[in-house]
Amino acid sequence: MQRFIIFISVFTFIIGLAYYYVGNRLLEGYTISLPVKISFWLFVGLLTLLTPASYLSSLFLEDSDWQRTLSFTAFTSLGFVTILFSLMVFHDFSFGIMDGIHWLISLFQSKSPVEQISGDNINRKEFLMGLLKPAVGLTAISLTGYGFYRAIHKVEIKNVVIPIPDLHPELAGFKIVQISDIHIGPTIKKDFLESIVNRINELNPDFVAITGDLVDGSVHKLKDHISPLGDLKSKYGSYFVTGNHEYYSGVLSWIPEIRNLGINVLLNQNEIIRHGNAKLLVAGVTDYKAHNIIPSHASDPNKAVFSREDSDFKVLLAHQPNSIFEGTKAGFDLQLSGHTHGGQYFPGNFLIHLFQKFVAGLYKHENTWLYVSSGTGYWGPPLRIGAPAEITVISLKKA
Repeated sequence: MQRFIIFISVFTFIIGLAYYYVGNRLLEGYTISLPVKISFWLFVGLLTLLTPASYLSSLFLEDSDWQRTLSFTAFTSLGFVTILFSLMVFHDFSFGIMDGIHWLISLFQSKSPVEQISGDNINRKEFLMGLLKPAVGLTAISLTGYGFYRAIHKVEIKNVVIPIPDLHPELAGFKIVQISDIHIGPTIKKDFLESIVNRINELNPDFVAITGDLVDGSVHKLKDHISPLGDLKSKYGSYFVTGNHEYYSGVLSWIPEIRNLGINVLLNQNEIIRHGNAKLLVAGVTDYKAHNIIPSHASDPNKAVFSREDSDFKVLLAHQPNSIFEGTKAGFDLQLSGHTHGGQYFPGNFLIHLFQKFVAGLYKHENTWLYVSSGTGYWGPPLRIGAPAEITVISLKKA
């Protein structure tokens, strides 16, 4: 509980700083009466507290329409301010560069730097800032609206073909449907998952891979909302591996609930699928960082690949792409992962490259193919910009 309180406090403080910066920049340059200014800052304070309040209500209060509406409002506003904050920083950085260039130019002019920067340059700068500030606000509003629509209504079907030189002939055309990072929680509920399951069933997969971060909350709160997974249809069943958010949400309670829906949960384990005369090994590892929470759940691709039977093709389900390094050493032909969300929305889809080598799409690491899903749902703000939500159809093909 102490860690949780610290997390909420730090989170609120950080977004409070961001909201203060944005609010201060929006007011700058305008003459506003004191009552209006007080009302404005009270509104900013309310927005700052809205996100932690909605998150706490989703954890401790019973599900209701008002609670979901509160969460949508809070997390959408958080996304809007995140975008606006990023644009404001870029805006200020750009003008800082311009001031620096003017100052350097002034060093070689007859006027002193102070005289050169003052006068016409100051007037020009104020004029440009007066034009750009509303443009920045409108851009943030437009991006938020677009991102909201893409997150809620535009989960794409993405087809990916994996060319394998020595593929067993009977595995040619083998179809795996992958979903990842659904994040059932404050804003994503049963209705969203039902629509995903219906679309998967229309694809007639050989098996379904669920690569972690299914839930964001307790079994008590969300058990009913994952029930549509029990309706998944495929030739050889569905397989699930844990993501980091399962460990934040009580993984030991979630594992039996997921198994009760007929989903195979692979905890450093595997199963052999007999497809005609071919044998395909499907293995799953626990989350890459699981050992930090439950030491006995340390991710182990070598343990996951062990089988008393030979196989013609080995698939590893691993929530985090970084499992690829050990997965390759263990001899897997293909790894399916998620976790990154492809950055989800601006500016995350640029910053993500600073922290992840494998962000989204198809990669080849030594002899192992890696596919990283951008995710099927979203986390936090219901926004998707430049990183579309996806249901992925993985097809094997003889190269």
